[in-house]
Amino acid sequence: MRKTLFIFIAALLYSAAAVSQVLERLVGVTPQEALDVAVKACSDNKSQYDYFISETSVKKDNSLFHAVFVDKKPGAGWEHPCAYVYVSTTRSTSEAVPYHIVEEATHPKGTIKMLPIRVQDRYGSNSTLKAKVAKLNANAGEKNSFSGNTYAVILSGGLNMDSNEERYWNDCSFIYQTLRNRYDVPKNNIKVIMSDGTDPSEDMKNNNGEYVSSPLDLDYDGIADIEYAATKENVKNVLKSLCTKLTDKDHLLLYVIDHGGYDTQAKQSYICLWNEEKLYPGELNEWLSTGDAGYINILMGQCHSGGFVRALKGNNRIVATACSEDELSYGCEELPFDEFVYHWTSALNGFDAEGNQVTAQTDTLPTGALKPVTMIKAFEYANEHDMYTDGKFPYAEETPCLSYLKNSTAEDLALDTIPPTVYLYITDGSVEKPYEAVITSYNPLKYSKFKWLNRWNSSDVWLRNQADGFENQKHENPKISENKRDIYVYTKVKNRGVKPCQSKSWSLATWWAESSLVITKEIWEGDYVKSKNILAGPICDEWIEEQINPGDSLIIEHQYLFSKRDIAKMVTKGKCICLLANVYKDTDPSDFDKSDDEYVLSVWDTDRFAQCNRTYLYPTETEEIGKVTLFNGFRNEKDFVLVLKSDGDTVASETKLRTKMCVGPELMKTWKESGASGMNVKADVNKDGYMDMNSDMSVVSNLSMSAKQREEITFKFNPIVSQAITKETQKQIDVAVYDSETGKCLGGESFIINLKPRPAITPMIEKTLNADGTYTLVATNIDEDVTYEWHDSEGKIIGTGNSITIPANSANVDYSLEVASVADDAINTATMTVERMPMIKEVKDDGRSIDVSFNTPVRKNTSMRVLSSTGSSVVSECKLVPGTMDCTMPVANVTSGVYQITLVENGVETESMKYMK
Repeated sequence: MRKTLFIFIAALLYSAAAVSQVLERLVGVTPQEALDVAVKACSDNKSQYDYFISETSVKKDNSLFHAVFVDKKPGAGWEHPCAYVYVSTTRSTSEAVPYHIVEEATHPKGTIKMLPIRVQDRYGSNSTLKAKVAKLNANAGEKNSFSGNTYAVILSGGLNMDSNEERYWNDCSFIYQTLRNRYDVPKNNIKVIMSDGTDPSEDMKNNNGEYVSSPLDLDYDGIADIEYAATKENVKNVLKSLCTKLTDKDHLLLYVIDHGGYDTQAKQSYICLWNEEKLYPGELNEWLSTGDAGYINILMGQCHSGGFVRALKGNNRIVATACSEDELSYGCEELPFDEFVYHWTSALNGFDAEGNQVTAQTDTLPTGALKPVTMIKAFEYANEHDMYTDGKFPYAEETPCLSYLKNSTAEDLALDTIPPTVYLYITDGSVEKPYEAVITSYNPLKYSKFKWLNRWNSSDVWLRNQADGFENQKHENPKISENKRDIYVYTKVKNRGVKPCQSKSWSLATWWAESSLVITKEIWEGDYVKSKNILAGPICDEWIEEQINPGDSLIIEHQYLFSKRDIAKMVTKGKCICLLANVYKDTDPSDFDKSDDEYVLSVWDTDRFAQCNRTYLYPTETEEIGKVTLFNGFRNEKDFVLVLKSDGDTVASETKLRTKMCVGPELMKTWKESGASGMNVKADVNKDGYMDMNSDMSVVSNLSMSAKQREEITFKFNPIVSQAITKETQKQIDVAVYDSETGKCLGGESFIINLKPRPAITPMIEKTLNADGTYTLVATNIDEDVTYEWHDSEGKIIGTGNSITIPANSANVDYSLEVASVADDAINTATMTVERMPMIKEVKDDGRSIDVSFNTPVRKNTSMRVLSSTGSSVVSECKLVPGTMDCTMPVANVTSGVYQITLVENGVETESMKYMK
């Protein structure tokens, strides 16, 4: 009995223990407990990660688990660091919850439906924000003439419904509306490939973590815009079909958003398509390479997008990516959009999704209007405003990439501008230089619009006197005569386009004119018969025979033989010639449809024309004088303004130039009658018709000329050699002509003065007082053959020898000496101040007479007066004998007091001294 009771009690205890163990194994683990386990397992002490939990338990190794997905880079696209924490659905009451963690870099598989359990409220009140792009006003003159030639493919792979976040739909809606409403691109020209396409099943996770079906209408017009599911086959068929029909005049935009990854085995980036498909760079490039599209513009916002650049780049392609090959891309911190592509689209739209106006930095057209926002400018704006670039954000980094053919027409591509794919041009060699500050100080109202353009100085057109222009691409003066009538003209034509210029598809015309500051409209048009006032003639007008590839240039040579008549005229005038060139297609519109006052600007506003109006001067030879023509080819009287500017040395030097300009008597007369106005210019007091311009910049205004009036202008340039010239130096003087009324530059010429090494000229002046009271000034310290000019304080020439004698003066007077080298016209100056020398040396009074002695002999027509102390009444006066050194005047009858001795020369009182009697 006791044994049986013991056994029974023992069995009871064993059963209780067994039941207790069973009860412990059956305790369930809640989702919140699973979250706590995952947070601890990932050491997320700062709550930086987002957490999602499987909607149902997951079976793994014959056990059931809560699958907790941990996004360690919330806001980044895939692929990026993450973790899967598998937490047991049950636990023992006496033990910790069993779990195991798997570190990954990939998104959740679409077979597991994940629910948000702890997700940062990233967008707050902005979670429902959608872009709304206003439609263009059809009556506001904003018609996009290129809309019919603009095509787009919008691709958002989606990957799966857990990874297909709402912000990617927002991105696609924003660019779609921008294309349709801002740029008027036809709906049929836009193909949208997104996630599961038109399938009504859930395929997108919205900003609240709910699963929904992607809306098919991207622009809120009630018409479905999403046509295709993002499968590889659909992408291939859409791109190949579209590219095949595109022409050279068309622009294709490929816009890619959503997820991307990097294949470590293939060492390639890829685009994540729907249902885990992958699209690699080589495949995409193959499909885009069918057909003959003018431009293909590719914008990629997915992770690792920079890995597509190498495969996709091409001369007619712009490839912009949100990040580099080894980087992730990120969403906006506070808005439900992707950061980089959001700013890119905002730049093109002109407004962001919140309606704020944005302005991408762009250039200004000659009309004053802003240029279109090009694809390059949109990239620059997005790169600047992306919060993840350049270390702006502490936990994430994006390095946007851009590939395009530099200095090509690709830089002009915009959604409302499709530039030609072949674009030949000739550079004018000019850089706009704002001279407003200098000229404004002279006359702020009249000259505030002036800009220095120097477009007459092209380096792509040059003349040679022998056939060596391929090796020596430098312009030289023509050396023509009755015995040598030929020259060689070279033109460098460049292809700024993105496709080759085929043989005989473009033409080049070149012609010449006598050197003139303003080229007439007839000459620019090539109508030499009408151009009777300016000598001119054609050189060539032919097809360009050779192919010119994008970014390349071609030098074209033409030999030209002057007629005997033209040679005789040119030699008589002693002037150089101006070269003009025009590269064109027969289908190009005329550049001369504007009025006479605007045709030059029409020519200069295009890079199809070029002008080389440049003269080289060599002071050691006979070509030290620059001769040009100023001709008023307009129908009415014109007031011209001439601006002379020293553009510095092509070789560093301190050498300055003294400039003189000679004009005809009629022009000089009208200038003087108008007040001889200008800046840093004055009439030469010694030579009629000359103006002195001794400054780095001079302005001559109010040069009034009647219609068809022609004036010959001569420039003389003298190097001022206060220091030695140690190496060959070139000084450039630019002469520009402006319309006084409009401030528009009408033409100009450049003079290049070549200076060879030479010693300095450092004249000195020695001064000697002569016995007769005059001074002798002698030039010294001169070691070469020179000419001399002595000038008084007003600049008038008073002597030309190496010495000059001057009278003693009643006041200090400055004299200057200009010395000019006979060999090369180099000059320098020296000055001497001749101090005032008093005539009266001493006055003595013995009571009966006054004895006055002089420092210098008395000059002709001189008398001496004794006056009262106030100088109001004459007490005594006598005429002095010329040359005398003293004088005695009786004053016996003069009462005691203070008196004044005064010398009078030629009726003018020149000196006084008081004395006591």
